[in-house]
Amino acid sequence: MEESHSFAPLLIVVLLAFIIPLLLARFKRLTLPIVVGEILVGILVGRSGFGWVSGQEPMLDLLAEFGFAFLMFQAGMEIDFSGLSLSKGGNDSKGRQRRGPLSLGFLYFLLTVASATAVSFGLLRFGLIKNPWMMGLILSTTSLGVVMPVLKEKDLISGRFGQTILIAALIADFATMLLITIVVAILSSGLTVNILLIGILFVVFFLVYRLGVFSMNRVPGVRRTLEELSHTTARIKIRGAFTVLLLFVVLSEVLGTEVILGAFLAGAMLSLLSTPDDAEMMHQLEAVGFGFFIPIFFIMVGVRFNLAVLLGSSQAMLLLPLLLLAAILVKLLPALVFRLGFSTRDAFAAGVLLSARLSLIIAASAIGLRLGIISEPVNAAVILVAIITVTVAPLVFVRFVPERKPSAPPPIVVVGAGERGLLVAEQLRSHQEWVVVLDADEARVARARQLGFEALVAEVGCDEPRAAPYLDAANTLVSTYTDTESNYRVCQLARTVYGIPHVVAMVTDPMEMHRFEQLGVRVVNPAIDQAAFLSLLARNPGVYDLLTRTDDSKEVREVVVRNRRYEDKPLRQLELPGDVLVLALRRDGEFVVPHGNTRVGTGDRLTLVGSLDCLETAYRMFAAQ
Repeated sequence: MEESHSFAPLLIVVLLAFIIPLLLARFKRLTLPIVVGEILVGILVGRSGFGWVSGQEPMLDLLAEFGFAFLMFQAGMEIDFSGLSLSKGGNDSKGRQRRGPLSLGFLYFLLTVASATAVSFGLLRFGLIKNPWMMGLILSTTSLGVVMPVLKEKDLISGRFGQTILIAALIADFATMLLITIVVAILSSGLTVNILLIGILFVVFFLVYRLGVFSMNRVPGVRRTLEELSHTTARIKIRGAFTVLLLFVVLSEVLGTEVILGAFLAGAMLSLLSTPDDAEMMHQLEAVGFGFFIPIFFIMVGVRFNLAVLLGSSQAMLLLPLLLLAAILVKLLPALVFRLGFSTRDAFAAGVLLSARLSLIIAASAIGLRLGIISEPVNAAVILVAIITVTVAPLVFVRFVPERKPSAPPPIVVVGAGERGLLVAEQLRSHQEWVVVLDADEARVARARQLGFEALVAEVGCDEPRAAPYLDAANTLVSTYTDTESNYRVCQLARTVYGIPHVVAMVTDPMEMHRFEQLGVRVVNPAIDQAAFLSLLARNPGVYDLLTRTDDSKEVREVVVRNRRYEDKPLRQLELPGDVLVLALRRDGEFVVPHGNTRVGTGDRLTLVGSLDCLETAYRMFAAQ
């Protein structure tokens, strides 16, 4: 007789996943992350609560396991490879050597692993744990999924400080996943040649990446076909993303490694191959993951949580405060390394935020439980440590990092004081922007100063200290060099060391455009863009005057909505100053043509048009925090 499965437990879990965000939005003072709410409600309905959902439901087990894989997949997708560089970071304002974000992140992680391993051997000596290596990696984890939203909310993610924290979290996520995979392989099969099979994952990763790049750029019609099928019921890019995810997950299973590494590499693959045109696809994948699969995983973590075992174990109750203290100290003490580039207060704040753990620490503990090297009471203690750190760490970080509201609008940095650079600077100045011109040639800088520009002698590609204050403050940089390699060095420094979000460069060689686009640079190619611009003017003659004339005091300007006062308000209810109109709205990379009922959300990027004075008022209105 065929076994029947009830959908009732799944209904309960999905219903809870629907209700929890609504409740947390209603009681905002709780400042509780949604994933923590999902774990807590899972505890309430699971084995430690009312028992409405069993921890042994085959359908829920499969969906939760896939949700876990999808979570690691999302973590891989979050990697911005354009923000990774071996840049040394140049010198600070006092001429001292300043390390770049990547080198600081690696150094921080090494110190964290060393500290966590030392603490784990201390716990082993007192008989509180079984395997110090696994516990050391568990304590070394962080939560990229928590770090990124907090940095975005504080408007720090595009600066050098925010980029350094983000890259440190990214390194911790990736390196601990790789090391956990290796440790599990050793514990399962011993130190044999089979451990080298893990390398096959990276070989396949490289081959699939090269195949993807070749197909997209060298095979005629592939990109066009993908675009056409992406907007039909085929949704070919979404299907391709799931195929890549399952390819690496199944390959991990075949090789006997943990699926967390395979799923993470699959997400990193998508991040590498995606272009700005794929923002909608990435948004759809995020919606599928966080809308269905990932909440099931976190709720099931709570369902399986055994509070009785934790309370009934004196060893686990002793271990809980020790683990919590260790989880904080192994992140705070190594954070002193950030003093090489930042203030003591910033270094401490970074260590606090990086002490937040969630998905990876829970996953690592679950793997240890499955292997028998972590007991169920210890697993329960680890889950509680995750819940406490992920709730408290962001709150403490926000207290220690004050609101960074600049007294003046950020400068637009124009690199290159040649004819083209000065023309760009003049256009920006005519639109009342604060412009700073940088160039290595003293004669050209002198000429720029004669024309009334704020100009500095600086070899920007080498990150000279004179340019650092302006690059730290800038949100936009325009590189006007004609030499491709000089242009690339400038753009690489702007994106990887200073995290400047909007970088524009003119690239005359179409074959080099992809390299700049991988950095996240907005590329202007004269041969391609002039034809498109002339075609636009032929169809819309008034566009030229709107974009170029300044004598009629009309202007086009973008602003990111930060003021929570306008959260979820329709445009027709906004009292825009004077003649200001909203031309366009961009949300999560998706372009929206607005109408009266379009609702505004924090983080939305609005394109406004109107007179200069009214636009300035509207800018302050939306940007205020």
